[in-house]
Amino acid sequence: MNKLKRLFSNYVFNIALIIGLSLLVVYLTVRDNPTEVFDRLKNADKLWLVLIMAAMLMFRVLNGYALKLEANLSRPEYSLADGIENAFVGGFFNQITPSSSGGQFAQVFLFRRQGVPVSESAGVLWMNFILFQSTMVASVFVLLLLKFSYFYVKFREFLVVVLLGFAVNAAVIVSLWAFVKFPRVYTWLTTKGIEIGAKLHLIKDREKVLNGLDEQLSRFQKEVDQLSNHKPMVAKVCLTHFIRLMLFYSVPYMSAKALHFPVTPAMFLDMLTLASFVAMINAFIPLPGASGGTEATFLVMFRVVLGSVNVRPTMLLWRFMTYYFDMIAGGLVYLISKVRRAAALDQAFAQKERR
Repeated sequence: MNKLKRLFSNYVFNIALIIGLSLLVVYLTVRDNPTEVFDRLKNADKLWLVLIMAAMLMFRVLNGYALKLEANLSRPEYSLADGIENAFVGGFFNQITPSSSGGQFAQVFLFRRQGVPVSESAGVLWMNFILFQSTMVASVFVLLLLKFSYFYVKFREFLVVVLLGFAVNAAVIVSLWAFVKFPRVYTWLTTKGIEIGAKLHLIKDREKVLNGLDEQLSRFQKEVDQLSNHKPMVAKVCLTHFIRLMLFYSVPYMSAKALHFPVTPAMFLDMLTLASFVAMINAFIPLPGASGGTEATFLVMFRVVLGSVNVRPTMLLWRFMTYYFDMIAGGLVYLISKVRRAAALDQAFAQKERR
């Protein structure tokens, strides 16, 4: 297991794995009718492609704006440019690590270079996580309510998985809020709950789990207290995250429009909801970028709306834009950041030598 963990923490291995899985997915997707699929992609509407790329860039830029607002609580000098750089770099490392586990480490490192101490940057990232997770859970819940009857009829066989994915995402933030608001729940979990987990062999190190839970709750409580004193900022950040989510969930619809498929404005909300379902299910896929499972989930769910022929090129375009284009953009920002900071260090060293 240790060897496997070290392997998946290697960025070169993860990138090679992503490329290998991507090539396999493309082959399995186009093997029945490669000419038709590639012709559709080649003749895609350029304006829609530009709009999709703009939506994905804005998805990161808006996160940068949210990071700026949150960092400004303790660091008023933290700029929008710093926040955008941090958002793209964090997105890049999330894309190339299993379960999006590398992004926050990269962001903490970059925050420190931007003049934000580790203690403060950890608080900013916790705050951003709390507000994003809360906004995402609330948004998907509303979409589920609006389209439940439709999807119960059309996607009954997938609904259990979708609801389970939603429950996993919701449980993280709801449980933290419950621990803060209802101390008895936390007391039960730290006594009886952990004892039950240990007896069922779900928990190996009781003290380690308890200490980790105490630390997480302490951080959460600290950020909740701070958020309660800055409600206008909270409203701005939640609105920002809501717009980000709607942009991301709208990419399948825009991809179908770009490929000249007969999707109508009346189908927009259906496809928006389906995209959120795909995101819910992908929470269970631990590979970098949820590669393989994401594409399969999209094909299965969107086939009902787009048809078995149209769904294939739509999936390829959607996946390229939401993952590969996003990863390339983040990688470029990361490289530019490294070069710029290296040049600044060289300049500072040269000035010191001249003195």
